[in-house]
Order: sequence, then C-alpha cells, then structure tokens
Amino acid sequence: MECKKQYAPLRLLTAGALLDHLPPGWSGCMPIEEEHARRLTGWRGEQNLAYYLDLLTEDFRIFYGLRENAMNHFFQMDVLLIKENFALILEVKNYAGTLVFESATGQMIRLLNGRRDGFPNPIVQVHRQRDMMHVWLHARRLPQIPIEPLVIISSSSTIIENPSNSREVRDKVIHAEQVPFKLAMLMEKYKHSPTLSHLNQIERRLLDEHTDPPLNILEKYQILPDNLLRGVRCPHCHLFGMRRVYATWVCPRCGTASRTAHEQMILDYFLLCGETMTNKQGRWWLGTENRQLIHRLTQKMNINIAGSGRGAGQYYVRPSHEYFDQYDRSRMNRRIR
Repeated sequence: MECKKQYAPLRLLTAGALLDHLPPGWSGCMPIEEEHARRLTGWRGEQNLAYYLDLLTEDFRIFYGLRENAMNHFFQMDVLLIKENFALILEVKNYAGTLVFESATGQMIRLLNGRRDGFPNPIVQVHRQRDMMHVWLHARRLPQIPIEPLVIISSSSTIIENPSNSREVRDKVIHAEQVPFKLAMLMEKYKHSPTLSHLNQIERRLLDEHTDPPLNILEKYQILPDNLLRGVRCPHCHLFGMRRVYATWVCPRCGTASRTAHEQMILDYFLLCGETMTNKQGRWWLGTENRQLIHRLTQKMNINIAGSGRGAGQYYVRPSHEYFDQYDRSRMNRRIR
C-alpha cells in the first residue's frame, strides 16, 4: 500500500527548469548540467525499484521520498517500508560499472571506462538514516520497531564486488530485482516478533511532518533572477517571447500556437524564484502588463491565492509536489501522443 506516492524529485525539476531559462552560452552551465544528469540517473533508479515493489503481494506500507526532522536535523529516505513487526529503509543507487566496497577504508569505489572514482559509502548513509528514524520515533514517544537498512543497486548489470567478503556488504547491498526475495527472508526472520499496534499513528505523523526540500538553486549557483530568460517559451522552437493573440500564445519565429504554453513558465517560476508569486512578479516573468491575464491564467491552473485583502495584498502559492509531478507526467504523455 502506497502511503506516500513516488513523485519526480523537485530538485530534478528545478535543475531542468534552470537549464531551460539560462541564456545560450552561459559560462556556468556545466555543473548545472552535471547535477541534472546525476539527479535524473537517481530518479530512473528509484523508478526501477518501484517496479519491483509494485510486485509485492504482502501488505507493506510504502513511503517514497520522506524528509523528516529529528532533533533539528533533517534526514531523507528514498523508500521506507513498514510492516506490523519490522521496517526497512532503502537507499537507492543507480551506478554503472563495477562497485567495489572496501572494508578497510569504508569507501565505495566505482570502476568505469578505465576510471577509478571514490564515493561515500551508501551503507554508512543508510545506517545513519536508520539511527535518525529511531531518534524520530523516540522524540515523539512512539514505540520502537526493528529497522533494517538496505542499499539497493538499481541496475542488474552493475557488478558488486566485496573483496574482503564482508558480511555487512553481503547482507545489506543487493540489486533491485532481489528485493522481493530479501523481503521474504526478513518476514521469516521477524515472523515471531511482537506486532506493533501504533502503525496508523506512525503513518499519520510521518505524512504530517514531511517537508519538501528547500529549492534554492539560484543561490547555490549564484545566479540572479534577472539573468534568466523570461517570457512565454515556444514549445516547438523554444524561443522565449510568444505573443498573446486573443486567447492563444503565438510564436513570432515559427508560428506555433498554444493555449497552454504559459503553464510550464508559471511552474518554473515557483521552482526557481520562490514559494510565492505576486501578480506583479507574474507579469514580469511572463512579459505582460495585463494584470487580469495573470489572474485568469493562475485561476485556470487552480493555483491557490493567499494574503489579505484584494489586489496587491494577495499572492499565489507554490502548488504541491503532487501537482508538479502530475503536470510533468501529463506533459510527457502529450509528447508521446
């Protein structure tokens, strides 16, 4: 049972939005492209794991992408699974090549195309998440439950090497396709463990206290909003500066007409520039002076309004993570058709 659904990561969408709005030839593009590629690879790995979790016949409560606060420290779990007598935290890695787990140094080394690169040990990472989850439960006076940490290598073609034959590596690092078998072993292990009676309370607190990560990519790369390309972008030739003709956006370069080209631009504003947008900021972003147009467009998109009074006292609020994910999926479906 999916208690928190799997959505495209907001930081992936943010990196993609930034690349779309940078002027051609922007000198600092490479690290942003690398971040986007890295997050896209990670997202594909999480989607691959979700395929195998969908095949489970046992009733697990599945939470994707939880970000919780324990003792003023945030921790994020790729996947949390809870059953009545134990839980699992899954840390997903989507690396190509050969992964060597060195017990002596506690490091993970990737061998790929003749290169040898070191990475933080994901076993240490998932153990830290387990410890933080125990702290989270204790701070809320919720009952403790056995928590199994696992590292999931999403691609079956990735080779896992364990030169010291470490039992921890054997037990904690598996391919995604092995997850159903591993879960069956754990259910057998814990079948005589006490049954937890507070699952509904734990689920409710996890969902209520989840917070999305801060989206501060402009600050991270020291880019000013004024440096970004603004206006409505043509979905065909990608020119910024479509013109409003009656109820349609028309591209002056290729002639493409669209009634919805503004939607991605408005969502990009919330990804790049902040959690709220005033009518004035919306006009600045879309390149229009029409106050009523911004109101109509956001209203049709079902974007919530907050603030006091009317006019300048009001502002639009960033939609939910689910809203961004559903829009992204529907846009991909439109492209496929």
